[in-house]
Amino acid sequence: MIPAARLATLPKVELHLHLEGSLRPATVLALAERNGIDLGCDDEDALVERYRFRDFLHFIELFYAGLSVLQTPDDLVTAADALTTELAAQNVRWAEITTTPQAHLAHRGLAAAEYAGALDQAQRNAAAKGVEVRWILDISRGDELPDDHLTAGLLTGPDAPAGAVAMGLGGPEAEWPARLYVDTFAQARAAGVPAVVHAGEAAGPQSVVDALDLLHSQRIGHGVRALEDPALVERLVAEQVPIEVSPTSNVLLGITPGGIERHPIGELLRRGVNVSVNTDDPGYFLTTLTRELELVQAHHGVDGAGLVALQRRAIEASFAPAATRDAFLDELAKWEAAGHDD
Repeated sequence: MIPAARLATLPKVELHLHLEGSLRPATVLALAERNGIDLGCDDEDALVERYRFRDFLHFIELFYAGLSVLQTPDDLVTAADALTTELAAQNVRWAEITTTPQAHLAHRGLAAAEYAGALDQAQRNAAAKGVEVRWILDISRGDELPDDHLTAGLLTGPDAPAGAVAMGLGGPEAEWPARLYVDTFAQARAAGVPAVVHAGEAAGPQSVVDALDLLHSQRIGHGVRALEDPALVERLVAEQVPIEVSPTSNVLLGITPGGIERHPIGELLRRGVNVSVNTDDPGYFLTTLTRELELVQAHHGVDGAGLVALQRRAIEASFAPAATRDAFLDELAKWEAAGHDD
């Protein structure tokens, strides 16, 4: 076992992380006070008690309630700064952070240029801490409707954030299947914007197939329910489709019942699926990337070499430029050469 202090120094990559889901209770309370928002509670313990989810749809309900504290571009920068300070403390070098434009442009009335400017400022602030950040602009199924094209329009227009690298699709998979969003993803793809789609989380294997075949997703967010279809698993292995797995998220939302020790990440790895480990919504799930790696090590037999391999696969699945990938892999090799202590 790699000691926690040593694991904390492992150079890391995170590919599946929502800015709006990263808000720790302290940040939520501070932003609520700043904006005069009554949350119905005024201490962290009371707020944490709300972070008990009956199911996936209940989580989404609470998630959107939490968005009320993000009112201004400065609030977005504050939230991102809090997150990237945490990432820097964990030695995360590259992070692709998902953010949902609809929540800020349509619901809060921010101008596209204001939203993009906040993300650009947050990206610069992160770089000063040693964390390279890029943005995945995400459609939340059922909130941004299939014919709205808000996110695709932003990504392909003059006000796209400088660090935007892909378009995502999250939210209720079963209720709003991928086929409904074919046109908006085709619009983004025609402009050279790749897709990164949530699938195989709240819906079964067909959602993964549709994400790949209909939306041309380059990675799959979550994807754990692919195991329900052996033929799909064979395809994922043969094509080495990157799967962004978030163990604590899956357990707390009831996607993979039975506790962390029964999470299928071990089986995915044994079968040769191209897996990375991520936090998803660390503020709501009260976790960190270091903690997720500790859990994988403790419960699924991933040794020091396996933890290094997870980070290697993550950077190779990222949208990082070649020079950044090479620098990260060099740092990772040096960490490995220094010994795992496991």
